[in-house]
Amino acid sequence: MAANGNDSIEILRSELAAAHARIVDLEAGLATLRTELVEVTKLSELQKADLDRYRAAIEASKPNQPERVARDQLQLAFERVLETFNVPPPANDAATDNNEDVAGTADDRLKSRGKGKGRDPHGRRALDLTNLPVEVVTIDPPEVVAVGGKGFRLVGQEISERVANKPASTVRLRIVRTKWAPMTPAADVAIATLECAMEEPPTVIVAPIPESVWPHTMADPSLMARIIIAKYGDCLPLHRQECMSERDGFIIPRSTQCGWLGPAHGVTYRVVDAMFTESRHHAFCIATDATGAPVRAPNKCEAWHIFVFIADRDHVVFRHSRDHTSVAIRSMLAGYRGHLLADAAPIYDAVYSSGDIIEVCCWFHCRRYFWRALESDRDRAFEALALIAKLFEIDRSCKDLPMPLKTKARADRSRPILELLDRWVDRHRAEIEPRGLLDKAIGYYRNQRDALRRFLSDGRIRLDNSISEQQLRNAVLGRHNWTFFANETGLRWYTTFRSLIASCALHGLNPQLYLEQLLRIAPHWPVTKMLELSPKDWAGTVARLDARHRAILERPWEATWPRVGNAIESRRERAVNRNQPPLPAPSCPAGATSLASEPSR
Repeated sequence: MAANGNDSIEILRSELAAAHARIVDLEAGLATLRTELVEVTKLSELQKADLDRYRAAIEASKPNQPERVARDQLQLAFERVLETFNVPPPANDAATDNNEDVAGTADDRLKSRGKGKGRDPHGRRALDLTNLPVEVVTIDPPEVVAVGGKGFRLVGQEISERVANKPASTVRLRIVRTKWAPMTPAADVAIATLECAMEEPPTVIVAPIPESVWPHTMADPSLMARIIIAKYGDCLPLHRQECMSERDGFIIPRSTQCGWLGPAHGVTYRVVDAMFTESRHHAFCIATDATGAPVRAPNKCEAWHIFVFIADRDHVVFRHSRDHTSVAIRSMLAGYRGHLLADAAPIYDAVYSSGDIIEVCCWFHCRRYFWRALESDRDRAFEALALIAKLFEIDRSCKDLPMPLKTKARADRSRPILELLDRWVDRHRAEIEPRGLLDKAIGYYRNQRDALRRFLSDGRIRLDNSISEQQLRNAVLGRHNWTFFANETGLRWYTTFRSLIASCALHGLNPQLYLEQLLRIAPHWPVTKMLELSPKDWAGTVARLDARHRAILERPWEATWPRVGNAIESRRERAVNRNQPPLPAPSCPAGATSLASEPSR
């Protein structure tokens, strides 16, 4: 019994010792876990701070936000890169003796243009009043007016000028076409007397309606052009124009305005089609981009898309598509062979596969990735931005050089910068944070390297595609004003009118005057020659117009129309001038009513 009790005690003691050892191990593990928890908490706080910083960077890089950096910081970063790779500063002149003087002259012009012109000039800008009509208001002193000027002598004038505004001149254009009946000189009195007894003259001649005026349409092309510019140029929806017309004293309902836009589109869309056809057949480089265009549908809005195509310095053409896909872009660019300046969106890969279209990428898109990386890796991002800025500086300095000198000068001066950028990428690629913003920027550059360097081959190729984004800003602003397009027809009208307005800006034309004259002359122009009415060819076409088409371009109230007086009155005047007694006025038989006294019908 005693032995069994001792054994039990020993077993309990061993179990207690094991429990104490287990407790010690658990306490050591708990201390380790507490240490790890502290480390994990610190790491979590750091990651949260990184996420907050990235979120702030994303918020700061929303569309339409300026991606500006200080020039002095870019210069310091560029000098740091040169010092890192032990590279001397690149020369500002061209590499060859043939273009040295010309390139230097371009640099001097660039510096002279920027000298003394800051971003925020102070003082009031002078107004050019030379083209404004003058309304003169002469005011005499009340003392002089009271005595009729007696006892006073005019010794001078004190003149001051203001800029005033008159309400919009919406006028009522009344076209009066006179009706005439032929009369023989020998039987004037007899025929006139016979006409008095008849309800209508035997033969009536009516003046034709002017060709510059649309038949069966209440609006004159001048008013149509104003509505088109206000809606598609100034982003003013039709309901806002209705309110504005009410303030001007004559209400034009939005439904009426919409009814006028349809016929206007019907005579102008062929011009835009001809512009796009010529662009695909003859353009050297087309710049393109796209943006969303919501179209109203039952209980929702369908996502349509607007594409812009800028063909060299010739045409700006907008097109719409239901899908933002490779099939859509391939269909729109069917038959085109040349360079395509676009972003790196996958939808463009299909058009490059055939080899007919050469890919050109935008340096602004590449720069945007490095600009977004400023928040995560400021120093390295500044160095990349400084190198890219040098490329644009070289491009601006070579802007005024003639071809092909521009191609060689820009390429020779850009290659050292591109080689330095490659060395910079190879040096820092392994040091940056994987999947970070700077890593994405370097990845974009490496993937698009060949397309980004395409500008070296020809001076006509732009470094950036900002011109396409600028053309699409109107559609983005329009979404804030009219929210969506009512249907595909409205989207089709937008692409047609925006093409003409944007092309007018490209060629320095007044878009409202151009559209007014285009609407007057397009119905009378051969359908096979619509390209001649494009903004690119407009000046030459107007210079070659014959007398008939020149008369069509004139506004009806500004044109000089040939007039004739009453035939009898004219003969009376001739008789008086020959000292002859005037012809008697025609008298009607008894019971007949004179045409002169008959009330107008």
